[in-house]
Amino acid sequence: MPSNTFYFLRHAETEIDREVPVSYWRLTKEGRRAAYELADAGMFDDVDMIVTSEESKAIETAEPIAKRLGTQPMCVAELGEIHRDSGGFLDKKDFDKAIHFSLTNLDNSKHEWEKGRDALERFEGAIERIDSEYEHKNILIVAHGCVVNLYFAHLLGRLHEAHARMVKTRFCDWGVVQNGEVIEDIVKEG
Repeated sequence: MPSNTFYFLRHAETEIDREVPVSYWRLTKEGRRAAYELADAGMFDDVDMIVTSEESKAIETAEPIAKRLGTQPMCVAELGEIHRDSGGFLDKKDFDKAIHFSLTNLDNSKHEWEKGRDALERFEGAIERIDSEYEHKNILIVAHGCVVNLYFAHLLGRLHEAHARMVKTRFCDWGVVQNGEVIEDIVKEG
């Protein structure tokens, strides 16, 4: 049985750009600074490998940590955020409404987004596959707020709280999962 410890890190702050699909958005200047501060703090110095989604914001968040550790992040497409590019650009108010809908109506889609349940199953499948391929590793997963909160809510048996958890999660928040149990929640109370 795999005995890996997973650290889940939500990417740093993202620059909104209405000219490109949301999955191609990059980090803001503040987001890049925060990613370097995370690396400099050494909080992930004990990880053996870094795995990110293929989205630039996740890769850019992981790069300073990878540089500090002298490694390269591995990209896994299935760790991406809820697929939302086909719905086009949404202003903040409509984007927030779409996230609320996606995380509270898991079997339905709005704005042609991927269904929340499908995103959770895709993300969970990727974690299970990574877990089965390695043993006794500390693995940093750099991903996205919605899918990480769906995953944590699922593990905690509180899937109905996925949206409430998402709105409490800040950029660069992190949590720990071992043997399918949440050791440290990504949602920081207080």
